[in-house]
Amino acid sequence: MGQQAGIKEILVAGGPVLIGMIVLSVYCVALIWERYKFFRKATGGSVEFLAKVRAAADAGKLPDAAALAKGHKGLAAGVVMATLSGPTNRDERRRGAERASQRAVSELERGISTLGTIASVAPFIGLFGTVLGVMRAFKDLANAAGAGPGLVAVGISEALICTAAGLLVAIPAVAAFNHFNQKITRFEEELRWMIDEVLDGLAERTHR
Repeated sequence: MGQQAGIKEILVAGGPVLIGMIVLSVYCVALIWERYKFFRKATGGSVEFLAKVRAAADAGKLPDAAALAKGHKGLAAGVVMATLSGPTNRDERRRGAERASQRAVSELERGISTLGTIASVAPFIGLFGTVLGVMRAFKDLANAAGAGPGLVAVGISEALICTAAGLLVAIPAVAAFNHFNQKITRFEEELRWMIDEVLDGLAERTHR
């Protein structure tokens, strides 16, 4: 009962802002988990897969590259197939491959900007809740005749809960935002290298 009363006191001290931060933290964790599972499924083994595709293209074994793409379940497979098929004109084929690459990257970027927004805004929301709490503490001091500074100290310490909550939400959001963006950048670079090498392999095969 004492622990439940303590939690209730914290929620009351934080007010609606703290409750909002709790809801935001739950949403943030759910979004990070959803993106983690999607990335693992969509990009799992893509670095090794694209390395094999580039090796096959360098060796002029484009049918082998197509077979690798058909057996791969990630987003990179569609980009490889778009590079291997399509118009015979090199520039048109490149544009088609780059469009496929952009579609794959946009799938990975979905929800990442939301994480960045949460990371940026959460500390300010927490600070806003703290300011409201400090104002409430001084108001209580003004209304309490003969009260000492201890009353303000208690009120401010409770108000700082909102700032702590804001940081608690922002820190994992920043970490996840940076982590996912690094993976997207690496994936995009790997696709770009693959497109160049496959197109070079196609050009060499055409000139033979």
